[in-house]
Amino acid sequence: MTTIAAPTVRRPRVSLQLLRITLVLHALLVIAQPIAAGYFLSGNVDAMTNVHGAIGGSVWMIALLQTVVAAFYTLAGRGRIWPSVASVLLVVAEFVQLVYGYQQNFAVHIPLGTAIVTTVVWMTVWSFRSTAGLSRREAKR
Repeated sequence: MTTIAAPTVRRPRVSLQLLRITLVLHALLVIAQPIAAGYFLSGNVDAMTNVHGAIGGSVWMIALLQTVVAAFYTLAGRGRIWPSVASVLLVVAEFVQLVYGYQQNFAVHIPLGTAIVTTVVWMTVWSFRSTAGLSRREAKR
């Protein structure tokens, strides 16, 4: 009697763990931004240059690292494509955010910052859901 083995499905494992780590780091940094801005608005002038400006100058580089990790998740781990696309958009949005922040154009800086924080936190929560570990093929079903 011969048994037919079910085809093995390759799922993202290591790449998903790396994506989770990167997203948590990214989320912590973008969540710290409005907190530091709040300290500045409450009278702590050093919060803007020492914390908000320093994090803002580097957070888009974390988004760039996230894009590389998300591409690894998509290509090597055969995970979904949208995290890679969203990560590329975050790199662009965070660079634009940095420029408008230094120009003190708060009409763009504040709503864009809100969208960035929301997106990064949402992606981080999604990465810990069981569906994040599914392959692209399994996710289509």
